[in-house]
Amino acid sequence: MQQTQQFFPEYVQLYRPLLNRLNNLLAPYQLFHSQWGILKLLWLDGEMTSAEIALRRQVEKPSVTKIVQRLLEMGLVSIRPGTDRREKWIGLTEQGQATVVNVMADLEVFYDNLLEGATVEDLEAGIRVLKIANKNLHK
Repeated sequence: MQQTQQFFPEYVQLYRPLLNRLNNLLAPYQLFHSQWGILKLLWLDGEMTSAEIALRRQVEKPSVTKIVQRLLEMGLVSIRPGTDRREKWIGLTEQGQATVVNVMADLEVFYDNLLEGATVEDLEAGIRVLKIANKNLHK
């Protein structure tokens, strides 16, 4: 069997259990991975509109709206009006920033354990391959 025939089944075998473990890790924060993805994006890149979040997370805008509404109720994000009345900027609150820092610390331990035995070169190669596949998927 070709290596290409083995790569994606290995990825699929990892994906669902990884999401389940990630959701378990996020449960004490009352978060799911979809919410976490938006919080982390806002933490890394700052305020943005729901349309930009949808584009960057590759999800539908109504899904982003629903997730952002829940994060707003939790006090993790705030919304401010833009120059256009339809435009709303979403950003992290202080509580949201503190939550991200805490989750990142938990994830660092989780990911370190998950990748135990992998070298820096292994990780760089894996990241490179996944980026190539993602780019080719979206041609």
